Amino acid sequence: MFILDILSHSDNTFSPRYGFVLLYKWRNTMGAFKLILGTPLQAIPRPWLLLPIEGVMVNAYEILSYGLSKVRGRNLRRILGIDNTDIELWIDSGGYQFLSRGLNPGVDKIAKVYREVDADYYISLDYPPGPRDDEKIRAMKIAKTVSSFMSMKNMLRGLIEEGRLIPVFHLSVGESLRIQLRVYESHSITAAVGGLIPHFMQLSGKGSRLKAVLFLLLMRKIWRGKLHALGLASAAIIPLLKSIGIDSGDTQSWRHKAAYGKIIIPTIGERHISSRRVKFGPSTLREEEYPLYREYLNKASRILRKQLSHEDLVNSFEARALFNSYILLEVASNGARYRGPSRAFMRLFERIQELKNRDPGSLEEELARLLELREEAVEYRSVRNAERSTVSVGTMVTEASVA
Repeated sequence: MFILDILSHSDNTFSPRYGFVLLYKWRNTMGAFKLILGTPLQAIPRPWLLLPIEGVMVNAYEILSYGLSKVRGRNLRRILGIDNTDIELWIDSGGYQFLSRGLNPGVDKIAKVYREVDADYYISLDYPPGPRDDEKIRAMKIAKTVSSFMSMKNMLRGLIEEGRLIPVFHLSVGESLRIQLRVYESHSITAAVGGLIPHFMQLSGKGSRLKAVLFLLLMRKIWRGKLHALGLASAAIIPLLKSIGIDSGDTQSWRHKAAYGKIIIPTIGERHISSRRVKFGPSTLREEEYPLYREYLNKASRILRKQLSHEDLVNSFEARALFNSYILLEVASNGARYRGPSRAFMRLFERIQELKNRDPGSLEEELARLLELREEAVEYRSVRNAERSTVSVGTMVTEASVA
């Protein structure tokens, strides 16, 4: 993992591209990756009660659907069984869940949830650009995301002072990226990178996954604090995140795979194991794969202190979900080397080893080329002009959102 080393003043480097002094250099070292398990409010199983999981994430859409009055104060921690524990509670704004249903919750409603529910970290409301959105739509959504953070930081000053309100960066280059950086860096210790799931699903055209990787690498170079990858902590992607130096990530893949009758096995990948008909994805376990599968099944049983049999995994969603959560923890805890079966992800992992030695300018240029964008094409007023004028950054972002 990459961590930050503060340099002496003589080593500081001015970056005209980003308009600030680069105070840090990167030192290649291996560190812990924090795995955050996403979960519905009242769902079972709860692997964090059986495994050394560091954090649990729920979203504001679920909270409001369940009833805010039922989870006020520390009640949400009690419902999840993590009250009086060291397990962190993260709350996501649920922006995707709201928007996919044609709803816009607005900052007031999300801020009310964040004021009334006790948690450790709160993700600012964001509006993820779609992988096929044109430049103007992307600019509008990023502007709305920045504007939402600015509003929420004024409503939730205590969370800002404690470094617990987390802004969200979205894939961008040029002034669009610089606006996000200028607004967020003076108010936040930790930032999240969002909206990259469709890119890893190859929904944004040629070089889809490489775009996501380049942006994560670029963010790791220019963001001084911790970085969280929203929704990306799958077994296939965790090694990539660790190699880049991302500090944490969340996922509900442990549940989603189990619901489709699938389990995850390092070096083998996903396999259908339930009696359900295989509709998509990889087939059932092959004979030569059973020894490794049995090995991980025995390991999971020991760590969970709960005997899991092959029949349990075949017949029980809960058993598959527990097994998958153990596998994710195992992947997150053991090195930054890719051990999956996908040649495409292995090539991507190898490309990361080359790309992470590049400077931010080179990474941004390659990302801009893949996005087929010119910096001047992004419809934002320049930071320099904004600083010279009496117009606040908030007004500038509002103007960008309606341009």
